[in-house]
Amino acid sequence: MKKIISTVAVVLSLSVPLLADSINVFAASSTKLAMNKIVEKFKAINPNDEIVITFSSTGKAYAQFSNGFAYDIFMAADSSYPAKIYEDKNAITKPEVYALGVVALFSTNKELIKKGLNALSDESVKHISIANPRLAPYGVAAMEILKNHSLQEATKSKLVLGDNIAQSVQFVDSGAAEIGLVAYSLIKSSRESDEFMLIDKKRYAPMQQSFVLTKYAKDKPLAKKFAEFILTKESQDIFEEFGFGRVK
Repeated sequence: MKKIISTVAVVLSLSVPLLADSINVFAASSTKLAMNKIVEKFKAINPNDEIVITFSSTGKAYAQFSNGFAYDIFMAADSSYPAKIYEDKNAITKPEVYALGVVALFSTNKELIKKGLNALSDESVKHISIANPRLAPYGVAAMEILKNHSLQEATKSKLVLGDNIAQSVQFVDSGAAEIGLVAYSLIKSSRESDEFMLIDKKRYAPMQQSFVLTKYAKDKPLAKKFAEFILTKESQDIFEEFGFGRVK
């Protein structure tokens, strides 16, 4: 019996290093394609670590966090929400910019894209897809673009609001909207170049997509390790590959 117990003890002691560390990460919907690839790269060199990512609108995730949801890393589509978390003393790091968001005009109707933003006031366009500006920074940027092009009045009855920017892309794909102002990062690698047009960055405030390590990451070395990986050249190359502006 002693021999059996001893053997079990040895097996358990050998298995301890193999136990996976795990963290919960919120990441803005605009980052989904890029972050899936970044996590894949991270796990290739850290196979025993688990990164659980929730993709959603930044505003919705902030509400969840404020109500006690334990995100260890909060990766927003802007800088204001991470700043709020830090100012409320619910973060252990200052906000850090990880990528620059880019807005694109998107339609499966290539003739509409040829018209540029003028297409938004076209009579044939009945529905324009944007993210809900109360929940998503890309929605705020879309409204700013409409304002700066004097299109608010002409488009206000046409707007279809997605809960997040990924849903806004889906509305165009499904035909629920003829055209949309969406995240370039969600269409760059999967759409033909004449199905979208980049919006002049001077027409909306810089989208400094930022993250913080929250109070829940205090005793989690994996959170710091993954945050550092997000800022490496390898990760920055991936963000750039999917249409973000790089910060390093």
